[in-house]
Amino acid sequence: MEGLAFQLRQVTLASLQRKGVLSPEEILLLKEERPALKKNGKVESIDSHQRPLPNLLFSIRCYVKNHGATYEPDTSNSGWAAMREFVQIRNRVTHPKSTEDLDLDDKQLQYVADAASWWKATMLGMFRACEEADRFWRARLDKA
Repeated sequence: MEGLAFQLRQVTLASLQRKGVLSPEEILLLKEERPALKKNGKVESIDSHQRPLPNLLFSIRCYVKNHGATYEPDTSNSGWAAMREFVQIRNRVTHPKSTEDLDLDDKQLQYVADAASWWKATMLGMFRACEEADRFWRARLDKA
């Protein structure tokens, strides 16, 4: 999920950075950077790691701009709730403090499966919205 979200951000950045569609803040977030000051008072860019779930939603919203599409991920269902649980599980398994942190019970495995289903449905919905927008804009260009 995080790898695909990164790719969505990179495609958006490469496509829209110089076209005036993205705000300066969006560009910084897509680059995963933030401005900071060095000891000598000069500006530098430093890494800006965002929380995973807001970053996924941001990645999707920026990507659809590239197609002139509108799409809003559904965060009102149980799949999104599973995503929130999944992030906790992911953090625990990725940064274990004990061997027990690596054990997943059936309920946790179900959260992982439900989160993956939400992500798949969200990606398919986003890509459908982008395809629809692409067809719309192509038709408008053909008429021009």
